[in-house]
Amino acid sequence: MPDLKKKFKRKEWKDCCGKGCKKCDIAQTYIGVYGKNKGLHKLNEDRKVMQAKKGGKKKGAKKKHAS
Repeated sequence: MPDLKKKFKRKEWKDCCGKGCKKCDIAQTYIGVYGKNKGLHKLNEDRKVMQAKKGGKKKGAKKKHAS
């Protein structure tokens, strides 16, 4: 079975509601590969994993103290 969660970017996962709507490419891919019931189940499992990951925050420049 393919590892579909790596196929899509985090931003795409962020926009996915997990209900299997027609406009969502992620949901349609899972349904196409696994079937409707198993596809939605695996979609929601992978969605939880992907949304639990934190993005890499960029640190700002250090502020200089006025002396």
